[in-house]
Amino acid sequence: MKYFVASIFVLLSANAFAQLSPSELTPDSYVKLVLQDSSEFYVNVLGRPVPDRIIVETSYGRLEIPLASIATVIDYRYNWVQKDDLKQAALKNAADAQHYAVAKFLSQPKLPFLSTVATKDHDIFIGHRYLFDDTAHVILSTPYGDLFFKYPDLDYVDNWSGQNDRREDFSTARYTNAKDPLSSQDFLLPTARSFGSGNLFVMDYMIAGLQLNYGVSDWLSVNAGGLVAPFLPTSVSTATAGVKITPLSEDLFTVSAGFQGVYSSVVKVNQIAFPYLAATYGTWESELTILGGYAFQDNDSLGFHTYPKNSFIGVSGDLRVGENLKAAIEMYFIGDFGIVPTVFSVRYFQNDLTVDAGVVFSLYKAGASGMKTLGEYVFNTAFDVIPLVSASYHF
Repeated sequence: MKYFVASIFVLLSANAFAQLSPSELTPDSYVKLVLQDSSEFYVNVLGRPVPDRIIVETSYGRLEIPLASIATVIDYRYNWVQKDDLKQAALKNAADAQHYAVAKFLSQPKLPFLSTVATKDHDIFIGHRYLFDDTAHVILSTPYGDLFFKYPDLDYVDNWSGQNDRREDFSTARYTNAKDPLSSQDFLLPTARSFGSGNLFVMDYMIAGLQLNYGVSDWLSVNAGGLVAPFLPTSVSTATAGVKITPLSEDLFTVSAGFQGVYSSVVKVNQIAFPYLAATYGTWESELTILGGYAFQDNDSLGFHTYPKNSFIGVSGDLRVGENLKAAIEMYFIGDFGIVPTVFSVRYFQNDLTVDAGVVFSLYKAGASGMKTLGEYVFNTAFDVIPLVSASYHF
């Protein structure tokens, strides 16, 4: 049952945008500016102190920009999520600058040559870099104001030292720069995200289980694995293989379709074919997934075969709660199953490693009483809560 749940775990967003004239900018507009100097970045317009210029807030500082310096304006006024994210990032960056006294470096000289700073949020800024190295920050002087960057914000800096050189390595001890490599899956339920082209994962379940996940391309993912647990009161062995296609992947919204085949031997032998659809909304740091599918089974109990069919709906949500920690909850609604298995888990992650620890327990359906516990259903033992552990390594 565990590997059945692990293997079978299932819709509309778009950025509304249009091009504006710089003169049409009003306070609280969320836009992307492309400047005459080829800088391009997202801003929230704070005000127009005079008719020919605006004050804007970026994730890295406030700027005062003449309208004549703006080449293009792309309007994202309906993207409330990104606007709120920008405001929160700007406040966090300002607090960080105060806490670490980064402003003290404003007394340092500037590189006389222009540098280009590109961030992981796809912003591009052009200016003169302040000459200091605290192994954690970059400050850029632009004609419109100073910008403050933390190393994990940075994708690359062109002309880092004035010799047409590019710097791309911004590892730092002060800030962790880890991203969950397994955002394609919570503890058991897969999200709609693909593994990504060329990404290979080795996953372990409950010490005895092993699964390989591979991203054939950015839209095609495959997996195969199995579990052998002869040490349990009822011997458990399973094998599974599947494929997932991700035809739609926007900034916040992802849709996928997949097929999973499962063989399991727990008291009786089950063979399952499971097609499914999944949708995920959010970022790798905070997301909600809904998965729905239908299981076609062949159950063999002492040579007696039955062919039940079961609907399945899985719902999961996860939230980053620390630099290297995420918390997740998953619920599985199975057609004729008398209880609702629920998993609460915590994930520790680094760029190439995840470790999940959690528990699975029973939520009873409305009106159901006297039902078996989850442990009695799966392992023929009277466990009310079952501990879970899993780990993955990303090559």
